[in-house]
Formats: sequence, C-alpha cells, structure tokens
Amino acid sequence: MTTRGSFSAISEPTLAPALVERVLTKLELRQRPTLDLAGLNALYAAVSANLPFDNVQKRIWFDGAQTTPLPGLDPSEFFNNWLQHGTGGTCWPLNGAMYSLAHALGFDARRIVGSVIVEGYPRGANHGSVVVTLDGINYLVDGWMASFKVLPLVSGKPSSTGHGIHDIRAVPIESGFEIITYPGFNREQPLPFRPEPEYDPVDHALFLARYDRTKAVGFFNDAIFVCRHFPDSILTMGRKNQFHLAADGTLTKTEPTEAQRKKSLIEDFGLSEEIVEKLPPNVPGGVAPPGL
Repeated sequence: MTTRGSFSAISEPTLAPALVERVLTKLELRQRPTLDLAGLNALYAAVSANLPFDNVQKRIWFDGAQTTPLPGLDPSEFFNNWLQHGTGGTCWPLNGAMYSLAHALGFDARRIVGSVIVEGYPRGANHGSVVVTLDGINYLVDGWMASFKVLPLVSGKPSSTGHGIHDIRAVPIESGFEIITYPGFNREQPLPFRPEPEYDPVDHALFLARYDRTKAVGFFNDAIFVCRHFPDSILTMGRKNQFHLAADGTLTKTEPTEAQRKKSLIEDFGLSEEIVEKLPPNVPGGVAPPGL
C-alpha cells in the first residue's frame, strides 16, 4: 500500500449503512447492486448520471476562512452535501466517494493515481481514480469520466466503453494504459489519463495529501466549473460559457447572464438554491480550464 505524503497516519473513512441506503435511494437503485459486472455497471451508470464533477463546495471554501480541510474528501461529508445540495466534487473527493461507496457495497475496489495530460497543469500524480476487480479483471470506475459503463483494463489489449458521447478508450502503452476521454465542452482535444503503476493502490491519506496540494495550483480554485453527464447529453458550466453536448455530438455554446447562470445551476444541474446563493463571484483573471 502506497502511503506517500505527510498524511499517512490518517485512518480510512467508512460510510454508515444508513447513509449508504440514502445514497442508493437517491441514485434510484431500487435493489442493492449485485457483486458482478452487471451490478457494477448499474452502480456506475447511476453515479455517472447523478454525481456531478464540480468545484462548488471548493469555491465556497476558498471564499471563507479556510480554517477547515478542503471540503468533500471525507465520503460521509461528500454524500451528505450531495444529498442536501446536489454538489459533487473534483477528482479527489468525487473518486474518493466512488471508492468508498463501491467498497461499502462489497466490491473489490481500490484507489489509483496517475496523470491527466493537459496543457498548463502540472503532471505527476494529478488525478485520483478507482479500479474494481471482478473475476481477475480490472475495471476503471472513474466518476469524472462518467462513461456510464465501466472500462476493462486487460494487459496489452485495447478496450472501449462504446457509449457514444460518453465513450472512453484504453490504449496499451509501456507503463500500462493511456485512457482517452474528451471533455463535454471540447470534442476535438482529448484529455488522456495515464495511471502510474507506483500509485496502485493508494490509501485515503495520499488522496488527502494530493487534494491538499491543489490549494496552491489548479484549474478549479478561481472560477465556477460544473459538469453533469446525462444518458443523452453532457452539460458544462464554466467561468463565462455554458455548453450542451447532444447525443448526436452537436456542441452548443452560450454565454448566460448571471441570472440565467443561477437558474440553470438550479434547474438543469440540480444544485440547491441555498448553495447557489453561497457561490462567490469568479476571481477576475483567475485560472480556469481553457475555453470556459
């Protein structure tokens, strides 16, 4: 077990059974997922459609006293925020929650870390993800990618989820795999993810340490970013623009007013009115993903 960083003495968090049941209910999983590929895909599809990739709680934290840890990496806190306000998180809290839920349900899950290759962002253990092993096969179960179908990772073999606008692909490389995914707001420039074998598996402490590092640098500290995947579309709200990716691949960009932005965050993205009102203004000239 890799435990790099100064947080290695921190214990593993767990989800209370009652909270797990509340989460499953909101995910509209009427039956507890079976511990097989069908059950894993059912769980992942529900997570893909309901847990947003966003920095809402993080933006609110930056606007406050900043005396508490960054929000959401404790999975109980993450899911309580989601149940109450519809918020998700960036990769560390979102996939930390994905791991904890899968583990609580009995899946053989583990956290992994690698690098998303994107211009202007430091490489090297910059993205946390999740793998579940079933019958000796590893499956990528990444909340950020939200591909609705888990991706098999079989050594030396390419694979794909084959799911239209949500499709992700695994391409074998010397170190293992490069996962090819496209953001909902840019279908021309991929965001490859390369798992790093030295960070497989890792514990909660390393996720916490890497998340803590994002306080100093990151695309998600200065301006709002929210992305929701639906079965037939992907919606993204950025610093200036809102994007709608339709099932046929048509990408529409608009520049909403502040009133339109708030309305959409509530009605389209599913955030609570209370949490939207707490969102601070974007930092003028602050860092944000290109094009947003």
